[in-house]
Amino acid sequence: MSFYDGPNDPIRLSTYFGKKGKVFPAVTLIILAVFSPLAIKNFIIGEYPLATAISLFVITFSIDSYALLRGRKLPINEHIVATLAVLAVTLSLFTLGDGTIFWVFPVSIIMSFLFPLRTAIVFNLPLLISATIYVLLNYQVADAMRLFFALLMTITVVNLLLRHIDSLHELLKEESSKDALTGALNRRQLNLFLKDALANKLHYHSDSTLIMIDVDHFKKINDLYGHAKGDEVLIRLASGITTQIRESDLLFRVGGEEFVILLPNTTVETAEKVAEKLRAAIRASSLIENHPVTVSLGICATDNNLTQTKWMSCADKALYAAKERGRDRACWYNLNCDRVEDVAA
Repeated sequence: MSFYDGPNDPIRLSTYFGKKGKVFPAVTLIILAVFSPLAIKNFIIGEYPLATAISLFVITFSIDSYALLRGRKLPINEHIVATLAVLAVTLSLFTLGDGTIFWVFPVSIIMSFLFPLRTAIVFNLPLLISATIYVLLNYQVADAMRLFFALLMTITVVNLLLRHIDSLHELLKEESSKDALTGALNRRQLNLFLKDALANKLHYHSDSTLIMIDVDHFKKINDLYGHAKGDEVLIRLASGITTQIRESDLLFRVGGEEFVILLPNTTVETAEKVAEKLRAAIRASSLIENHPVTVSLGICATDNNLTQTKWMSCADKALYAAKERGRDRACWYNLNCDRVEDVAA
């Protein structure tokens, strides 16, 4: 569990770059290249507690790094890794002396970059205190105060910058996943969720259902009222759909006036009821004054033999049939019989 309420990953760099990026693997290699020789050196010179602390840090960090690069959950809590890093630096200060004081700064910065904001702050505090105590015991008070404020300023500035980067990252993530006009998720997100839904069906036999929605005669709306009014209709339509579906259901905009709803853990029978409820609610709403706006809907549930393309294609065929059969209606694709059937109003 993380102290952090920003990006969800317990390791900050993996939040931004993940296993496909180059930055996190590079940072991992640098840490291993720097600290592994230090552990070996301290074993050779007989500083066994320090060598053990550094070795444990390298081992636990390596295990967690490998898990992250493989896209797996952390086997070792990040707080244990951070504790070992602080312990290694503190022991080096009080066993090896003055030359190791400079390690406090890079280790502090590394922890700020690697760990979530609050975790980094919590574990930078003992680093700050132990370094200040060491200088206070061996030098003048003025030297200890200089170190204290220099390290405190470093920690503060680095974490303020990272907090700003976090907010920019969250904003970028939201903008890259949502449709700018309606706020619905975009097609790229749909592909990701379709993949997960099909995997759940295959491995856990969990049904999911697609409802494809298209606004009837939308071109006529644009021609009669203008594109600004058409955009307003889409915005209000998306907002209305969101209020009608469950929190676990997902709304995507996949075309000009075309939307898709993914209903996880939902059978086609339940999806038919949802679709009919939506159709009736949209028809009854006043999206345009004195001009009823209707939608046609196509439904298709998951199957073990479906691909993403086939699933979308079957839902699209059901939607096309609803259009052909008079619009303002819902149809569903029967995978067992390979045909489109009407949904009872």
